[in-house]
Amino acid sequence: MARYQILYWEHIPLGVKATDVNGTVRENLPARFQEAVENASTRAGHDSAAAYTSMFKWGKEQEREGSAKEVASSVAKELDETWNEEEALEEFNKENG
Repeated sequence: MARYQILYWEHIPLGVKATDVNGTVRENLPARFQEAVENASTRAGHDSAAAYTSMFKWGKEQEREGSAKEVASSVAKELDETWNEEEALEEFNKENG
């Protein structure tokens, strides 16, 4: 059993960290997620590092069967397969005018 959290910038996932009795494993999402963050940040006019970094947050901690490595990998894969950039950016634009 491992506990995991998803790192978000606003509502865009960027990575996963999972922890079990052996330690913590981090898994970054593919580059398209970072590119989406950069696009959203530019659209929102975040021109300072403070504004940009203030948007990072960890999702709620959850549990899943498997080792930390297996859980981090499977959650990252699921996010990559199911995340829709267009929908996410539309939502971001609605929230940030």
